[in-house]
Amino acid sequence: MDGYIKQWNDLILNCSFNNTYKMVWSKALVELSLNFSDNNDEEIETIAFDFNEIGELCLKYYWNQTIYFDLDQSPNLKKPPEMITYTKELIKEFFFRRGNVQPIRFEKVDFNSLKMEHNYESTIKNIAKTIGQDVCWRFKKLNGNNYEIYDLDINRGKVFFSRHNVLQLKEHSDFLFTIINYRWTQILEGFNYSPRISRKVRAIDENNIKRVSLKKFHKHLDLMFEDGQRKCFYCSEIIDDTDVSIDHVIPWSYMFSDDLWNLVYCHKEENSKKYNRLPSEEDIVRLENRNILLLQRMENKSREYDQLQIAVEKDYLKKFWTSFKG
Repeated sequence: MDGYIKQWNDLILNCSFNNTYKMVWSKALVELSLNFSDNNDEEIETIAFDFNEIGELCLKYYWNQTIYFDLDQSPNLKKPPEMITYTKELIKEFFFRRGNVQPIRFEKVDFNSLKMEHNYESTIKNIAKTIGQDVCWRFKKLNGNNYEIYDLDINRGKVFFSRHNVLQLKEHSDFLFTIINYRWTQILEGFNYSPRISRKVRAIDENNIKRVSLKKFHKHLDLMFEDGQRKCFYCSEIIDDTDVSIDHVIPWSYMFSDDLWNLVYCHKEENSKKYNRLPSEEDIVRLENRNILLLQRMENKSREYDQLQIAVEKDYLKKFWTSFKG
C-alpha cells in the first residue's frame, strides 16, 4: 500500500469520534479527487478544494441517510451535530414546500423549482463553517501526531493537495470508499439500534434505495377480510379500492425491508401522514394478534408463511418495536 494511502487508512480506521463528521469529510475529499483530470499538465502542482463544494457533498451524504433512514450520527440525542441539525431543517422545509413527506434522494431534488435557493445556500454556508471550525484540522490528528496529508487555509475556506496526492486518492478511491463505509457503519452501530445499518450505508452509494411494489402481499392480507371488504388497521373503517394503501407499522425507514408480519391495510392519507411515527403499544398488540390469526388462515406452502411463522415464534414485532423506541 502506498505510504500516503496508508496514512489515510490509519486515520479513518483509528480516529477518535463523537460524531460522524470525519467520515463525511474524508468521503467528500475522495469523491472530489475523482473529478480531477490528469492531462499531464506538470505545471499544476497544487489542487485546491473549497469548503463550500465539500459542504455540498457532506449535505448529500447526510440528506440521503437522514431522509430515508433517520440514522443518529452521534450518541448525544439532546444535542445532535450541527450538520445534522442544518440538514434536518432543510429536509423539514423541503417536505413543507412539497406538501408531503415522500423521501427523495438529494441528487434528484430541484431546490430552485421549490424556491428554496436561499435555504439551500444557507445550509451549505453553515456546513462549510462547521467544517472549518471542527472538522478539517481534527481529521489530521491521531494519537498526538499531525498527519501532513493536506494543507489548510481555514480563513479562505480551502484545503490544498499536491497533484500527486490527489491522483493517489483517485487511484485508490474504491479502497478508501470501502473503509470509510466500514468505519461509518461501525460508528453508527455504536448509537443506533436500527437493523441493517451496513446495508443502509451501502445503499446510499449504490443508488439502490427502492420502494418496491407491495401488491404481492394483497393475496395474504386479504385473508383477514372474509367479506372482501378491506378495513383500515388504524381507524377500522372500510377502505374504498381507490383509497387503499399498504403500510409498514414499524416504519420502512427503520426496517429497510418489506415483511408480511409488519404490513397492514390503511387509507392512503393515513399512510402519508404516518411517516416515521412510533406505533402505539396498542397497535403492536393488535398486530401481534392479527399475525397469529393470519398464520392460521394461510396455506403452509409458501415462503411468506414460513417467514410469518418465524416472526411470530421469535416475537420479531415486539423486539423491533422495542428497539425502534430506543
